[in-house]
Amino acid sequence: MNAKEDRGDGAPEGALRNEDTGERRAEGGEAAAAARDSGAGEPPGRAAPASTAGASTTAGASTTAGASATDDGATEDDGPAGEDDADEPPGRPAGPPGPSMWDILRDCFFTFDRRTLGFTRILLGFFLIGDLLRRTWAWTDMFADIGVLPNHVNLWRPQGSGNFSLVNAFSTPGELWVLWAVIFATYVCLLIGWKTKLMQVLSLVFVTSMNGRVLLIENGGYVVHNLLLLWTCFLPMGDRFSVDALLASLKRSRERTAADLNDRATIDDPLKPDAHVTIVGPILLIQIAAIYFFNVVHKTGPAWSMKNATAIHFVLYVDRMVTPIVADIRDYAPGWMIVFMTRMVISFEFLIPFCLFMPIFRAWARRAALAMMNVLHIGFGTTFVLGPFAWALCVMSTLLFGREDWELAARTMRRARRARVVLFDPRSPGAVFICRVLKRMDRFGLLTFEASGSAASGLAARRPDGAVVAGAEALADLVAAIPLGPAVAWTLRLPLVRGAVTAAMAAAHRRGLGRALGLRIPERSDVAPPPAPIRLMGRRALAGLRELGAVVMFVGAVNQAAIELWVVKNRWKVPHPEPIRVLAQKLRFLQGWFMFSPNPVMDDGTLVVDAVTVDGRHIDPFTGKPPNFDLLHAKSFAYSQIWSDYFARIKLPGNSGYRDAMKEYMYRYPERTGRPEDAIVSGDVYWVKDWNPKWGTTESYGEEREKLFSFHNPKAQAWAQAEPPRPAPGSSSAAPSPPAPPTVTPETPAN
Repeated sequence: MNAKEDRGDGAPEGALRNEDTGERRAEGGEAAAAARDSGAGEPPGRAAPASTAGASTTAGASTTAGASATDDGATEDDGPAGEDDADEPPGRPAGPPGPSMWDILRDCFFTFDRRTLGFTRILLGFFLIGDLLRRTWAWTDMFADIGVLPNHVNLWRPQGSGNFSLVNAFSTPGELWVLWAVIFATYVCLLIGWKTKLMQVLSLVFVTSMNGRVLLIENGGYVVHNLLLLWTCFLPMGDRFSVDALLASLKRSRERTAADLNDRATIDDPLKPDAHVTIVGPILLIQIAAIYFFNVVHKTGPAWSMKNATAIHFVLYVDRMVTPIVADIRDYAPGWMIVFMTRMVISFEFLIPFCLFMPIFRAWARRAALAMMNVLHIGFGTTFVLGPFAWALCVMSTLLFGREDWELAARTMRRARRARVVLFDPRSPGAVFICRVLKRMDRFGLLTFEASGSAASGLAARRPDGAVVAGAEALADLVAAIPLGPAVAWTLRLPLVRGAVTAAMAAAHRRGLGRALGLRIPERSDVAPPPAPIRLMGRRALAGLRELGAVVMFVGAVNQAAIELWVVKNRWKVPHPEPIRVLAQKLRFLQGWFMFSPNPVMDDGTLVVDAVTVDGRHIDPFTGKPPNFDLLHAKSFAYSQIWSDYFARIKLPGNSGYRDAMKEYMYRYPERTGRPEDAIVSGDVYWVKDWNPKWGTTESYGEEREKLFSFHNPKAQAWAQAEPPRPAPGSSSAAPSPPAPPTVTPETPAN
C-alpha cells in the first residue's frame, strides 16, 4: 500500500485527482517521442528536458526499467538516435523488450514483497505471544525442577540426539518466570519491529529451546513452529510497518516545512524497494509444498481414499485431542458432511503444492493456495488441540501475498472521502514530529500538510467541505486516513474518550510537552546522502553470507527429509553425514510429514492415576478429581496439547526411564494444592483405551485398561503411620492437627 500522492492544482486541498494512468502513460509516450524527434543526434549523456523527465517519472516503474534496459544495451556502434529512428518504418512503435526467462522466474519464485514481510512479522509476533501464553499454564510443570522432567534428568538422560535447549540452564520457578518475561519482551519487540533482526534470532533460539526441552510433548506442530522461525530469519522482516523502518526514515529525511512534508519521495529507503529477491523464495515454496505433498502421499489407508472418505469421522472421536464444543456436536454431523470434509482435506493437500509452483495465473494460484491453507488450518485449530501446528501454517501462508494483492488492497481500502488537510503549528516541535510520523503512515496519500499558527492544540484537520475540526475529532480524522486506521479511529469519538483526548492535547500544547520530551524542529530540511561505497560493499557481503546460510540449511533439510519420509527411506538408503545431521537435529528442524498417516487415529486413550492419599481418599493428581476409568462415555478430556501428548508418550516403553521423575511430580501434589492431607502414599498408573465408533455409529467400544506401573511414597507412608488416630464420630474432643508431610526433594546425580 504505497500509493503515492498525486494531486491536481485545481483540486481542493486534501483531495486526490482522479486520473487515468493510461492517459498519463500516453502523454509520457508523446512527450518522449517529441523529445526524440527534436533531439536527434544529441550525445547519449545529455539530460532530457524537465517536462520529459516529469512525464517519464509518472509513467511507472516498468517504463523506467525498460528505459534502463535499453540504455544498458546501447553500444558505441549504434550511431546517433536519429539515424536509428529514420530506418524504422513509420507508425511502428518502439517499445521496451519483453521480460526474459530470468525475469519471469525471479518474479514468480524468488521475490517477496517487503510489505508482505512486514505484515507477516506482525502476525508472527501475535502468534508467538499467543503460543507463550498457551505454555504459561504448564510452564513450571514442564520446565522447572519441580516438574515432570527436571533439567538434571533431561541432561543426564537426553531425549533426542543431543538437541540444544537454552531452557536447560533455568531450574527454579523463579528463574523460569524471569525467562518467561524476557521471552515475552522479545516477542513484543518483534511484533512492533524494534531491533527486528536481533529479535528474529532471539525468537528462533527461544522457540527451538522451548520446543526441544521436553520432547515428550513434541509433535509436528512444534517442527513447523521451528521451521517458520528458521526461514523467516533469513528475510528482512523489519523493512516495512516497523519501528525500525520509521526511525530510519525519520533519520534519513528531516522535514521542517509543509513543502517538505508533502514530498513523499523520501518515505522509503531507495536501496530497499518493495521487491526483495532472495534464494529463500524457492526454498520456502518447496518447504510449504513438502508439508502438504508428503502428508497426502503418506495417507494410504482406506479411510483416506476418495471412495470411502471416512477419516474425519474417526479423528473427531479422539477425546484427548478434540475440543469440548466439537465433542458436544460431533454426534449430529451427517455422513455426507464427514465424507465432504475428508475429500476436501485430501484435495486441498494435493492441490496446494501445484498452486505454489504454477507459472501461469500466478497471482490467482497463490491466492487459492493461501485460501486453502487457511480454511484447512483454521478448521484444524478450532477442532483439535494440536499445539502450534495450525496457527504456524496460517502465519506461513501470508508470505504468499504478492505485489498484486497489495495493489488490490490499496484500491479496495482507499477512500477519497477520508482525505484531509493537516493544519499544524510550525513552531511546535510536538506538532511537527506528529506530522512527520503521519507522513510516513499515510500510505494512501490522503493527507496534505499546511502550516497554520492558529491551529488549536497545535494540530487540526480541514475536511473536504472546508470545515475545520480540532482535538480528538481531528486526531480521529487523521487516523482514519491511514491504512487500517478506521478500525481504531472510532474509539477517539466516544464521548468520554473524546473529551479526555482533547483536554490532553490542549494541555500538552500549552505546556510545550514536545519540547520537554526532547523533541526539536530540524534546523534545516535535508535528506541524508547515500551510504558510502565501503558500507554498500559490506551490506552485499552480509547478504551473500545470508543467502549461503539459507542454502546450507536447505541442504540439511533435504537430507533430513530423505532419511525421515517413508516414501523415500523405504526405497533408498540415503547417507546422513554427521555435520548435516547436526544442522537438522540440533534445533529440531525435522522433515517428517505424515500427520494422521497412513490411517487416521482409530483408537483413543488417556493416562489415569489411582493414587491413595494419607487420609485414604483415591485421587488422580493430574486432574485433582477421583480417577475416572469410564472412557466409553467421555466427551473430550479438555486437555491442552501439552498434557495430551505427555500422557500419550509417557506410556511408551521407550520412555519408562522418565517415569521416576513423573512419580516425584505426583509426590509433590500437596505442594501444589496447599493441603497436607493430599499427600500421596501409593498408587497405580493405567493407560485406559477404547476404539473409536465405527462408521455410521456414535458409540465407542472395546474399552481396555493396561497397568503401566505402581508407586509407593515411603516418606508419606511413614508419616501416615505416625499420624495419631482420628476421634470417633460424634466425639467432642478434637485430635491435634497432624504435622505437614515432609517435602520431597529430588536427588540430583553427582557429577
